[in-house]
Amino acid sequence: MNVNDSSKNTLNDAFQSADLDDKLWMFYSKHARALMSIAVLALVLSGIAIAIVIGYHVSEKRMKSAYLEAIHGGNREDFARKYCSTPLGGTVFLELADAAYQRKEYQQAADHYQRAAAGLGKNIFGGRAAIGEGTALLHLGLTSEGEALLSKVAEEQAYPLLIRGHGLWLLGSSIYERGDQNRAKAVLHKLANSNFPDCWKDKAKILLQEIGSAL
Repeated sequence: MNVNDSSKNTLNDAFQSADLDDKLWMFYSKHARALMSIAVLALVLSGIAIAIVIGYHVSEKRMKSAYLEAIHGGNREDFARKYCSTPLGGTVFLELADAAYQRKEYQQAADHYQRAAAGLGKNIFGGRAAIGEGTALLHLGLTSEGEALLSKVAEEQAYPLLIRGHGLWLLGSSIYERGDQNRAKAVLHKLANSNFPDCWKDKAKILLQEIGSAL
């Protein structure tokens, strides 16, 4: 047995025979450098986490302050563009889009609806923004683009059935208005015979009756 092995055995024997306080002290002495590194790393990670939380709350407070300023005589579009990736920014873009649509400024409405949908996400408000964009595109004569977007809304599982049914109804109506009755009937039958809200199913049935009487 060499000197190092003897020393190691001696330390092990000493550790086993020591009481709890001594064992803790001996363990710390043996692993002091590793424990210190872990402690420093934990402090650094804690500091980063605290900084992120503080930064988030400060940023959110500034955003709310900017929103209040924007709706009380400020520039709402500037606010919406600055915070376009947030639900609040998306909400302002939705309001701006609705106003543009009412003025029949369909290109601006389509742009604002698109930004609103991006900020609001896959919920009832984001779905309404997507429908608004599709409808505005139809008014601009961009039929293929508008119908493609409405079809996408109808198939998006994340949207509520109320939104999806609305998208499918608008799609069927647009197809019918441009004279493709067979495809319109297929879309409307899908709406009428699927698990959509009754308000849209009833509309589909009425339009199907109109298409039938026109044949």
